[in-house]
This record gives sequence, structure tokens and C-alpha cells, in this order.
Amino acid sequence: MSRMGTLRRVRSKLMERYGGYILGVEAGLVYLFLYLPIAVLVALSFNDSRYAIVWRGFTTQWYEQLLAGNTISRVNPEVAFVALQNSILIAVVTVVVSVVFGTMLAMALDRYVFPGKSLFAGIVYMPLIIPSIVMGISLLLFFNFIGLDQGLGTAIIGHIAFDISYVTVIVLARLQSFDETLEEAAKDLGAAELETFRYVTLPAIKPGIIAGALLGFAMSFDDFVVTFFIIGNENTLPIFFFGMVRQGISPGVNVVATLILAVTLGAIVLAQRIQGPIW
Repeated sequence: MSRMGTLRRVRSKLMERYGGYILGVEAGLVYLFLYLPIAVLVALSFNDSRYAIVWRGFTTQWYEQLLAGNTISRVNPEVAFVALQNSILIAVVTVVVSVVFGTMLAMALDRYVFPGKSLFAGIVYMPLIIPSIVMGISLLLFFNFIGLDQGLGTAIIGHIAFDISYVTVIVLARLQSFDETLEEAAKDLGAAELETFRYVTLPAIKPGIIAGALLGFAMSFDDFVVTFFIIGNENTLPIFFFGMVRQGISPGVNVVATLILAVTLGAIVLAQRIQGPIW
């Protein structure tokens, strides 16, 4: 026992002295594994070579040619622009509908008690935890069952189905930190229900709504798996990008991937800055 106790004390002292360094190195290796491929992709989008994996020097010609409308390494700017339009259209409509219904759902879950509330809350959270491929196949079967032709409309419906959950979770977190006595004070001063919501509740939860909208836009704009199953013959930017990758890695592929990454990260960072810390 004394020997085991000695070993434990030595191990405890080693962890106290070097545990922080070990944890830091481990975390650094994990982040390196996750983000190094992305950094390489972004760097190669500035590569002065038509062979995407051979570094020849720094250049911005691929971005310039794409913005100028020239076909670069199998990238058709016209097709890419149509795909971009579709992605923006789907994301904007999805965000508008998801924000309205997601905010209503969040307020219902926060303010009211009704039969089956726990089950209903679980259903709201399901799109956040089930695999995207399962959701895509389920929506495809549903649309086929009701005889709805696939296209931008079905893509919008599918995106709303999972975007509502993201908006609901973010707005609900904001509502749970909201002081409801402010609403009571407004009503005591003669404000009606609608006036109380407009001038007291809405300004307080507006950061959560905006953050939910920005995150929902990023999730919709960047979605591939669900969209691939339910959009039919139409095209979006992630699907267009996937088609290019199947033909081989090229500078055009890296450029489009970098632009998608920049838009997505920008929306998520802005959403996080508006929402603020979650703890």
C-alpha cells in the first residue's frame, strides 16, 4: 500500500506541475488535426499553378478570373452564379420563416406549461442531433409520398425543418436570462400585450433573434447532405462545389471552397458576437 501511495503522490505532483502543458499540447494537436487541412486549402487557392497540390508561388489570378467571369479550371462562372443565387434565395427565405416560427416556439416553451411540453421540446431538439443523411432521406421519402415535385421549394421546406431548431435554441437561451418583471412593470404602467412585446420583450431578445438568424443563414447556405436529397435537378453552391471536386482538385475548386468557408465563418462569428457568451 505504501508503494502504491507513493506512486500516486508522484503522479499527482507530476500532473500538478506538467498537467497544464500536457493538456495544452494535446489541445494544440487536436486543433491542428482539425484545421490544418482547411488552412492548406485556403493557401492553395492562392497558388500560382494549375496543379492544385503543387506550390508554384503566390497569386490572386484565380480570384480575379472568377470575378471577371472567365472559366478557370473547369469552373463555369455562369453556372456558379446561378448556384449562388439559389443558395442565397433558399437561405434568405429559410431564415425569415425560421426566425418567425422559431421565436414563437421559444416563447411558448419558456412562458407556458401545456400537456406534452417535454415531448414537444424533445421534438424541437431532434433536428440538432439526428444525422443529416437520415433527415435528408426522411424528407425525400415524405415528399415522394405526398407527390411533391423536388426543387427549390422542397429545399426551402427541408431547410426550415432544421433551421427552426437552431433559432429556437438560441432565442430560448436569451429568454431564460430575461427579467420578466420588466414586462410586469410595463403592464402595470398601462401597456397592452402587443406594446409590451414590441417595446420591452423584443428589444431584450433581439440579439438572440439576430444571432439565430445569422447562424440559420450559415447552416442553410452551407448545407449539402439534406439539400442533395431534396433539391431535384436544381443546384446550390455546395452541390456545385461537390460536382467540381468529383472532376478533380483544381485552383477553381480551392477558390470556391475558400469563398464558401469565408461566408460561413463570417456569419457564425457575427452571430456569436451578437449573442455573446453562452455561459
